[in-house]
Amino acid sequence: MNHKPLLAFLLGIGMLPASAAETVVAGVPVAAAAVDTRGVAKTLDSLFEGLILVGGAILGSRGEFALARIEAHAMSALHAVAAAGEAWHQVETMARAQGDLSEAMYALERETEDALLLSDYARSRELASRLLDTARIAGVKEYEASAHGYFGILARRQGDLDAALNSYETAIGLLADSSNDFRKALILSNFGTVLRDRGDFARALELQLDALAIRERIGDRLETSLRNVALLYREIEDEATARSYFERALASVDRLANPETYAPVLGSYASLLNDIGEHAAALSAASEALQIDLALGNRANQGLERLETGRALFGLGRNEESVQQLEGALEIGRELDQHEIVSRALLHLAEISQVRHDSLRARGMIDEAIAGLEKALLRPQLVQAYAVREKIALAEHDPEGALRFLRRYAEQRELLLGTRAGRQLSDLQARHARAEAEKDLTLLQKDNELQNARLEKQEIEKRLGLVALTSLGLALLLITWRFNGISRLNRTLRLKNSEIDQQSKALAEANSRLEERASQLYQAAITDPLTGVYNRSHLREQVGRMLATSIAARRSLAVLVIDYDSFKQVNDQLGHLFGDRVLVEGIAAIRQCLEHGDIIGRFGGEEFIVVLEGERALAAVGVAEAIRSQVQESLSRLPTHGIAVTVSIGVVRLADLPALEEASVDALFDAGDQAMYRAKAAGRNRVALFSRAMHPIEELIRGRDPTSQ
Repeated sequence: MNHKPLLAFLLGIGMLPASAAETVVAGVPVAAAAVDTRGVAKTLDSLFEGLILVGGAILGSRGEFALARIEAHAMSALHAVAAAGEAWHQVETMARAQGDLSEAMYALERETEDALLLSDYARSRELASRLLDTARIAGVKEYEASAHGYFGILARRQGDLDAALNSYETAIGLLADSSNDFRKALILSNFGTVLRDRGDFARALELQLDALAIRERIGDRLETSLRNVALLYREIEDEATARSYFERALASVDRLANPETYAPVLGSYASLLNDIGEHAAALSAASEALQIDLALGNRANQGLERLETGRALFGLGRNEESVQQLEGALEIGRELDQHEIVSRALLHLAEISQVRHDSLRARGMIDEAIAGLEKALLRPQLVQAYAVREKIALAEHDPEGALRFLRRYAEQRELLLGTRAGRQLSDLQARHARAEAEKDLTLLQKDNELQNARLEKQEIEKRLGLVALTSLGLALLLITWRFNGISRLNRTLRLKNSEIDQQSKALAEANSRLEERASQLYQAAITDPLTGVYNRSHLREQVGRMLATSIAARRSLAVLVIDYDSFKQVNDQLGHLFGDRVLVEGIAAIRQCLEHGDIIGRFGGEEFIVVLEGERALAAVGVAEAIRSQVQESLSRLPTHGIAVTVSIGVVRLADLPALEEASVDALFDAGDQAMYRAKAAGRNRVALFSRAMHPIEELIRGRDPTSQ
């Protein structure tokens, strides 16, 4: 239904002024308009209450029902969410009394949408269940699909992604034979959002692009699909593409001037702006979105927008104002039981407390935030939380705790880099699949053109045969005409074949570029970005394979655990950039001592692992001495200002482990660690061989003494 003529009429009849909330939204036109319409809606509600009573008395139940529907549409057009929900409930009640299940289901849909906008999840679930029961009785699959779609929204907001996935799969199945493009686009869009949360990035992007194509065709809710695609590109840190889609979404929704869709797009855009450090612009966008949702009464959106407002204020150094907004977000998150809002608000509040040197308050908040973030698997925020927790531990003079959280930070950061690389690969795969589909479509079109050309040719031959029966002279004339036609046709076919060849070459070049990019992303996912050696996760995978092969073939295997001496002094006195240079120079020296088949990887911080097989493993102590000497010589040439930067190396052979049948990657690394700490305890810049006679606890305690580093 087109609400614009009705809305223009209602705004022109001279309603009462808006409430005092106008002062809250001064300078925000969309929010101010939403507040204005609440005053109009309140007056209209009183007006329609009288009209419905009079209409019922004069026109009967049909007239009363018609007036109730007009009121409900008017409230929706004015974006008076609470009033609209009550009006649609009245329509539903009247429709059921008249046995009109179609109108009842339509009203139930609108009621459920209004309840979701108000973040009334219990009411939303009740209404969706009633819609599902009514749709099954009426045998209308489209409304059944709509009900399952609402169940999916509720499950996702409460963190149950498996239930949300099942709901959307059921809805998609129910809409298989439907021609309702609006419902299909809505379900595809929400389904894609759940798949994005689950990490199935390629399929998520495919569904969002399908939903976008449908909405571009029907011209409805285009901004929602554009926003969802923008969020997907933000996940893989393609900031330029994400910003482009956000700007398209804002331009689209601005033309509609619909506050219910404008606020979510603006709030999500604020999140991107905060991520890339444009805090002033983020504050403006988040504040405007918040004022709109305050006017609409959408509590869930208010929580997210207060969160982004607090982030922006913190980025601008306005900590007191930031705390107020973040505490407001925390209160809403606890009220709605939305763990993401709670965890993220606690994280940023802990950051501010840490800056204020209030370690006790910061520790309590960050520990609760970490628990929530680990449960929700929000890796970017989890990496940030571990970094904050490490700083708090250092401020409390807890080096063991700081080291523990530093290692968690490093592990999560590697996982995050791997996840983002995987998502970028998925994006490339999705683009590649679309390119293949477009190529197939082009070839099919060309094939159709060739078939049509053949049919035309056959038709010409048939006509010529018939004409030949009537007159030899006319036949000769027609044969000449036929020859000319075939010549033209052959020229056309040659041109089309040339076009196909050119397109095939272009596609082959595009595929080659995609494969090259995929290879680059794979290398980035398995290597340490600073030193170029294997990262921790890939190193463990490689050592696991080598260990299994060595045990099965009874072949020698040795692990060298290499740790830089005095590295903390280098970082503290000469800076982390110089520390990075020391690591790079040291790795270059180590590589000079390695041969084909040896592997090296970064275990964490300044600790590296070298693995040797076969004859090389038997000479492991000699290789370790060569590495120690080469590193000492290379690093002595650096301007370390008197700091003796060397390496201590622990060597462990597979045969040295207590029980070969219980050998594992962790057992090898732990034994090598013990030997390395023994080397440090003995004076550093030396090699120590693991033996079963070593006392692991004693050596570990001596090795982890901070003064020995």
